[in-house]
Amino acid sequence: MNDRRRVRAGRPQGFTLIELIVVLIILGILAALTSDIILKPFRAFQDQARRAQLVAEADTAMTRMVRELRHALPNSVRVAGGGQYLEFIPTIDGGRYRAAQDPSTPAIEDILDFTQADVSFDVVGGLQSGETSPGDFVVVYNTGAGSSDAYKGDNRASISSVSPTSITLTAGKKFPHPSLEAQRFDIVPATGPVTFYCQGGALRRHTGYGFAQAQPTGFTSQGALLAEHVTTCQFDYNPGDNVRSGVVTMRLRLTDAEGESIALLYQAHVVNAP
Repeated sequence: MNDRRRVRAGRPQGFTLIELIVVLIILGILAALTSDIILKPFRAFQDQARRAQLVAEADTAMTRMVRELRHALPNSVRVAGGGQYLEFIPTIDGGRYRAAQDPSTPAIEDILDFTQADVSFDVVGGLQSGETSPGDFVVVYNTGAGSSDAYKGDNRASISSVSPTSITLTAGKKFPHPSLEAQRFDIVPATGPVTFYCQGGALRRHTGYGFAQAQPTGFTSQGALLAEHVTTCQFDYNPGDNVRSGVVTMRLRLTDAEGESIALLYQAHVVNAP
């Protein structure tokens, strides 16, 4: 009996090679079955994070464009380059010019004369924002056509000095047409028009290039970057009519290096009554 015990106690303990291989095969099968269950939530989180980043980038750019377009000079929006270039003239201030004198105090009132060149006029009720500075421009009755086109300059004049209740022009100016909308005038900045454009997979904002009768495209200097990863970009403008405001439609699609893609469509109503 003691000999049998000694023999059994002397046998080697552990796994055989075949048992180890079987265990590894079973673990591999279990890993293959559970890997998708474990990895899918992580992949979904990464996909969602990439989409959220693209949406935030596109939304920030589009929101800024809509905010600026809502302050566009009436009838100054135009599209060129197959819908890749959107140009407008921003306004920074405005008000009502004095169109007639008070018979009781004619000596202290300065009207805007449309019969001859005038160098100054009173602002009735004061300027709206108080952001006007010398070098900015006064625009009266902009229809975007004929002699009432601010891009051409017939109805645009440079400001020499300004106060809350009066404006003095750099030189005498005869504006071609009075405003039909409560004697209104607009102030546009000295930097001039603004262009949003898509080029080289990026959406950019460009300004400071001056006024031009023909809409410029293909800028040699790059503007401020608004969004990257742009694969689709389209601008459209419906000028509206006398009872409906104009509408700018903007479509933007962004695609990242992993192939994740999002598309946004925004619209901005712009005033078209001069």
